[in-house]
Amino acid sequence: MRKIGYARTTINDCDLTAQIAALEAFGCDEVVEETNTSISEKKTSQLDQIVQEMKAGDALIVTQLNRLGRSTRQLTQLTEILQAQELHLVALKEEIDTRRPMGEIYFNLMQGLAAMECDLIKERTLVGLNEARKKGKVGGRPKIDQKTVKKIRRLYYDKNETIQLISSKCRVSVGTCYKYINLSEEELAKIL
Repeated sequence: MRKIGYARTTINDCDLTAQIAALEAFGCDEVVEETNTSISEKKTSQLDQIVQEMKAGDALIVTQLNRLGRSTRQLTQLTEILQAQELHLVALKEEIDTRRPMGEIYFNLMQGLAAMECDLIKERTLVGLNEARKKGKVGGRPKIDQKTVKKIRRLYYDKNETIQLISSKCRVSVGTCYKYINLSEEELAKIL
């Protein structure tokens, strides 16, 4: 079992010296350093690469949990990945060590937090949609009036105009033009 230390700077803490010293004192086999600027320049962080390269039974060691993510959501996603790959997590400040029986409680807690976060997002979305409906706002694309539908079809079939020209004349998207051009007679009768 390897112990891989991970040290990352934050906006408030740009010096990795204390983190590296704590990780080395813990006995990490390897310490990987990452800065905020290096994360923003790359699509994948070194943390993602570390986790991919780790083998079952290996432990990821950090000085604090906030080094692993910028939000609870990121942290819960990472812990789900660690658990799925049978990797361990040790956070020194929080005294979390999933190599021990009490550490398993951490994984269970994070699963509960992830489920709660999903439920909260759904709830906030539904509340927002209901508030918008109360104010008379309805989601989706705005409806096109009958006059514009007739104009789109007339320009396309009578004058043989290009779709781009029709969309600019009618002030609608190209996709909307195609939608109304390709309507069957029955669908057109329902609209008109």
